[in-house]
Amino acid sequence: MRARYKVFILSLLLPLALHGQTIGLLRVNPDADNRGSAQVYGGFEEGGYKPAFQASSLWKAGASASGTHHGMDVSYTGSFSFEQMEGKEMFTSMFLEPGYFPVDVVELTPGNKTRQTYKLSGGFAADLTDEFVFGAKADYSASNYAKRKDIRHTTYGMSLRVEPTISFVTTEVGGVSLAYIFQKRTESIDAEQVGAATDQSYYAFLDKGMRYGTYQVWDGDGIHLDEAGVGVFPVREFSHGFAYVVDFPIVALGMEWLWKHGTVGEKGYDWFRYPGRSVSLFAERRWESGHSLRIDMSLESDQLEEAVLDKVSEGGVTTPQIYGYNAVSDRTWGSMDLTYAVRFRQGCLRRLQTVLHGGFWDEKSYLMYPHEDQTERFNGMATLVAAFGFGPVDMNVRVNGGAGTWKDQGLQGETDEVLTKPFRLQGDWDRKMEYFSTPKLGTGLTLTYHMKSVKGMTIQAEGTWLHGFNIVLLPGADRWSSTLKIGYGF
Repeated sequence: MRARYKVFILSLLLPLALHGQTIGLLRVNPDADNRGSAQVYGGFEEGGYKPAFQASSLWKAGASASGTHHGMDVSYTGSFSFEQMEGKEMFTSMFLEPGYFPVDVVELTPGNKTRQTYKLSGGFAADLTDEFVFGAKADYSASNYAKRKDIRHTTYGMSLRVEPTISFVTTEVGGVSLAYIFQKRTESIDAEQVGAATDQSYYAFLDKGMRYGTYQVWDGDGIHLDEAGVGVFPVREFSHGFAYVVDFPIVALGMEWLWKHGTVGEKGYDWFRYPGRSVSLFAERRWESGHSLRIDMSLESDQLEEAVLDKVSEGGVTTPQIYGYNAVSDRTWGSMDLTYAVRFRQGCLRRLQTVLHGGFWDEKSYLMYPHEDQTERFNGMATLVAAFGFGPVDMNVRVNGGAGTWKDQGLQGETDEVLTKPFRLQGDWDRKMEYFSTPKLGTGLTLTYHMKSVKGMTIQAEGTWLHGFNIVLLPGADRWSSTLKIGYGF
């Protein structure tokens, strides 16, 4: 029985381990009953120390539910969540997750935005033999993101990840899980301007890497927001890969490889394509005394290529013709996290955790030959978390601080024969680098009250504060947030 439940957790929660989250969040005792939980929450955030794409102030509210059921030979798990966010004075990126794709579409008219996000997850694990278990898990999310001030836009996003897993487990030694991974991600931007187009029409910027790109009227041919025959700005990405986890009583290891291929455009108008790859791994050592040491590392890269495309008309029918692709930018980035934690069996102090984080980015742009530019960035962050228990009240205190540095090579390759330079959205780039590099200090406090009158019900309040030093370009040096959650476990 113990082996079956252990492999169930391994097969269903493999991606959680590989992305730095602890699989212990959903680990259950082999003899535990079926369990579930639900919660509702609301929060508010405000302050000027933020990336340009974030709201000056926002509120959000949501609800989620999850459950796990154990049968004789099969176990099931599932979850659902919904969140709505309303942000003020939002502009720049039109994408749901700015910076994820190697291209970006930027508009510069601040206005309110609304985002709704739905997430659905489910999985099962079934015994094949006493040692072998087959499991499968699927995670699906859908979002819509709307701005109701020119340039008006609605962004639709979808993400699907499916992982069939085969696992081998023995109670004496531990378990080994191997998973195949398929992932699909799409986003499309539907933009419009209310009223007649004039010389004062709104402008947009198509970022092709490092804020080099095309800046013109939003419905111009170089932006692709209103391309004839397409009408939207679509991005789609497919990834394939595999992962494994080895879980022994005192040590756990895991690794994941992914290969992706993305395209920007549709209906034959593939304006861009970008191949990429990523690898992530973790190793964790656990001691019976309650101490643990974990390391997480990841490395990713992609290359953006722009199509040499022409429109060919024949017999009254116009079709796109792609003659090849030119490389315009590439990115490589990675991170490493070292986490040390200790749990205490007695006293009010329940847990201490220290996390040391380091990251680097290497970006290159060669949008217009012979010009090229390169930026290297490094950052570091240290976080200390202490968890306390005072009867029905749990308290979590967090303190973190860090800084970054960056070096921009500057535009190289100018000659007397080539006088035209690639356009750069310099102001936005400078604000981005200031937010990244300035020293920062933050703190957070979370209080959770376990109600005695209603068993299983909790009330949780959380507040955070972040301060940046030596601010010149950003609209402020502080950022605050507060969240209230009401949950019930059954």
